[in-house]
Amino acid sequence: MQQYTNNIQKIALIQVKLNFFAKNTLFVITTITKGEIMTNFKKIGLTALAGSLAAATFAQAGELTVSGTATMEYQSTQDTAQASSDTFGQNATITFSGSGELDNGHTVSMYQALSAGTITSQAVSLDMGDAGTVSIASANLAGIGTIQDMVPNAGEQPWDDLGTATEHGTPEQGIASPHAGDRLGYSVNVGMGTISAAANHANGAMTTSAAVALTGLVDGLNVGAGMATDQSAAGVEDDIETYYASYTMGSVSVGMQNTTIEKTAATSDIERDSYGITFSVNDNFSIGYGVSETTFEALSLDEENTGIQASYTTGGMTIGLVNNKKDNAEGADKQMEMTELKLTFAF
Repeated sequence: MQQYTNNIQKIALIQVKLNFFAKNTLFVITTITKGEIMTNFKKIGLTALAGSLAAATFAQAGELTVSGTATMEYQSTQDTAQASSDTFGQNATITFSGSGELDNGHTVSMYQALSAGTITSQAVSLDMGDAGTVSIASANLAGIGTIQDMVPNAGEQPWDDLGTATEHGTPEQGIASPHAGDRLGYSVNVGMGTISAAANHANGAMTTSAAVALTGLVDGLNVGAGMATDQSAAGVEDDIETYYASYTMGSVSVGMQNTTIEKTAATSDIERDSYGITFSVNDNFSIGYGVSETTFEALSLDEENTGIQASYTTGGMTIGLVNNKKDNAEGADKQMEMTELKLTFAF
């Protein structure tokens, strides 16, 4: 009798624990013992788990995928201020992407990109259908950063990979990309285009931006504009505006963009005008040419950039060749040139 009572108590305790885990977890894998008690446990456990899942008010199912790129490159750089530099390099990036649909039809998605074991960018977004998408990301998913450089190119922008590293691709180079760190974003498709906005905390205040991108006004024509208030330093607020237009006809694409940064400090404004053209020789091979001129109000010289690009893709492999030149780099009497041969594999 004592043994029978102990068995009943064990079964009761197991049932209480199972009910708890079934309500708070999706899957439970447990091994208790062998024999009749285990058989009863399975019956009780499956019944409790099925009831818990049936009562769930949100979707549990989702999908997680992994993709990556691997790059091998050779780069040669010449600078009037220092000797030329020739380097070999390699880089690999792994990206985890996941998504799942909620019971109300909204979709939650995420991604995380890692290079050399370090997270380079990540994001979480909630797609609410016609109501738009809300995101928090360390990359430009909304706002002016999504249209920072819309001029066609066949590999890289003519200003890329040259100049001060800390100012690369920032408003200090005339690029409309003021956001940094994690930023809150919202975007919605309206008619023939997309409207989006972004905000992040910087230097004790908010950096905010908005952008409009239109794609359906005329077949092949894309136009857009954006504005931002950039907290570039504590107590310093700069205004940024950019607009662009590009047109594709057959295998040829042309485009232009103007960006202005109105600095708080007097006589310190920056303006950049850029133009580009690309030609698709066939579905695999394209070539491009671009120019960019940046005016620094505080300096006497204007920076001039020119770039030639070529790109060939076959399967998951892309071969890219770029030659960029920069005259009067950053408004100084300095010339720079960079030639890069890159082999990229996607998997």
